[in-house]
Amino acid sequence: MKGKKTGMVVFLAFLACCFGLFMGQMALADDAVVKVGVAMDQTGPLSIEGRKGLTAWKWYEEYINEEQGGWKDANGNTVKLEVLEGDTGFKPAKTMSLYKKFKGEGAVAIANVGSVEVAAIRSRALKDRIPLSTNSGSLIYPLPSPCFGHWPDYTACSAAAIDYIKEKWEKSNSPWTKKRRPRMVFMGPEAYPSWQASITPEVMRYAKLQGVEVVGKPFIPIRPIDVKSMILSAKAAGADFIYTGIVVSQGGAVVRDLYDLGLKGDPTKKEDKIEVIGMFPMSALEMIKLASGRPEAVRDMRIIGSHAYIWEDGPTLDLIRKYAKKHGKEDLLDHNYVHEWYNAMRAGEAIKRALKKVPAKDLKGKDVWEAFLTIKDFDTGGIVPSKLSFSEEKRVGLEKVRVDKIVGDKGKRELVTYTDYKMLAPMYTKKYAKAHGKKSIYSMKSLELLDLDVDDVGYKRIKK
Repeated sequence: MKGKKTGMVVFLAFLACCFGLFMGQMALADDAVVKVGVAMDQTGPLSIEGRKGLTAWKWYEEYINEEQGGWKDANGNTVKLEVLEGDTGFKPAKTMSLYKKFKGEGAVAIANVGSVEVAAIRSRALKDRIPLSTNSGSLIYPLPSPCFGHWPDYTACSAAAIDYIKEKWEKSNSPWTKKRRPRMVFMGPEAYPSWQASITPEVMRYAKLQGVEVVGKPFIPIRPIDVKSMILSAKAAGADFIYTGIVVSQGGAVVRDLYDLGLKGDPTKKEDKIEVIGMFPMSALEMIKLASGRPEAVRDMRIIGSHAYIWEDGPTLDLIRKYAKKHGKEDLLDHNYVHEWYNAMRAGEAIKRALKKVPAKDLKGKDVWEAFLTIKDFDTGGIVPSKLSFSEEKRVGLEKVRVDKIVGDKGKRELVTYTDYKMLAPMYTKKYAKAHGKKSIYSMKSLELLDLDVDDVGYKRIKK
């Protein structure tokens, strides 16, 4: 009997040991995961961007965990990335719900694809010190801000479009280009903060300073059926150029209907034609689909943007294409995969840096936030031409804004030129500016671009 009891004790001790090892392994597995919440539209007006963007994040997760073997933390542990996903529907309430869910699950950063999503959670993330890794081009600023972005501020995109129009007009030898200024119309989606940020008084002032006449700023539905009447109104106003964005359903309709009306063309060669310029969130592939599969509707249009074309050379672009091939998505490849891989690799760099100081089990959003600010001269592997640096004031790492031309029958993009990054919007809140010894809510560079003195503006925005 005594032997049986001894054997039972040994057996129970063995089970306890095994259970302890198992629980220890479970704890290690839990401790060795860093979570990022990807809150993107999967069913609403930005679902094309959101679905492709989430896919890029999942590919990046696979790349880090399987190909790179994860990261190492301050204790030498291997750490894997876990992407938490959810559909915002491009609705503020759903975005906030996802934010709370991801925060509760321990996410140390949140990624999103649109300004409606950023607007919903911006103040909460600022309070919680959770960084928002975002491609919104309108709500990264003003400071203080939780945002770290990779798309140009939309005033910088508008400035690039204005610069392109001015240069093209000046280079033309057509007689009408010597007699008058070029005329442009801004035509974008109603009730969308990003487009509102593209047509601010600062942008209008910059256009006037550059000798480009703005003859209209009409709004159209985010999912329009027909915009021919708006285009004809632009024509009646004498427009030579229409600048449109941001959503492919809306901007693509402008491109399609301009073509269907027979007005698409180069106004420096034929005075009765209008050239359409698009903002880079719009995919050429998707615009061709909207134009009933007719590539000629989008061919030669200019795209104002920031990232390399997916089929260009570069180690990061090669990597994205490799994963697309692996998962059978090569025919869907466009800029959406590029910008969200770029988003993921920036967040990944911040996480990697944070883990060098903090063990994975203790990592918080504030640690990743602080690590973002230490990123200097980061090589994107061909996505943008310059190396990337962040600071408290520099939340978009870009130095240049790219201008492309759509060529061929499959929506291929071809580089035309780069323009200097010209942010025209306020960089600071009044409170932040005063607290940090700034004499204006604008940067000195912005004031220079707008031909304004600090005393002209102070802590107020310029008026129309």
